[in-house]
Amino acid sequence: NSASPTTTPASSSMTYIDKLALVLVRDREQLVARSKGKTAFFTPGGKREVGESDEEALFRECREELTIKLDTSTITPYGVFEAQAFGKPEGTMVRMTCYSADSYQGTLTPNEEIEELRWITSTCPHEDLTVTGIMILQDLKAKNLID
Repeated sequence: NSASPTTTPASSSMTYIDKLALVLVRDREQLVARSKGKTAFFTPGGKREVGESDEEALFRECREELTIKLDTSTITPYGVFEAQAFGKPEGTMVRMTCYSADSYQGTLTPNEEIEELRWITSTCPHEDLTVTGIMILQDLKAKNLID
């Protein structure tokens, strides 16, 4: 086998940030979070650590950022959203794999890097949200899950 040169498609110049997020809806409003020093709100969650399953990472992120313990038996897939990553160089994409959960223990409290939690409806100004946040908000509205 001789090595032959390969051409690289333009799409390979994209860099992906793989994240997990919790789409939490209560009383027809969606929970969003804002990190310290940032202006945009995002869907709570974060990145997997080595060896973690999606459920394990989501459980850990929610415990760290929101001080809640998800009932892992109620975690269900919600959808995957991709967009230009907020505040990152052009071509840096975020792939947000979203889950919902029907039950958790504890009181939602901003923790660690999270400065503020907010419950929003579809009337939330888009400039307050990340691009994936807008996509998720529009999807929730289209499914008539939020006002």
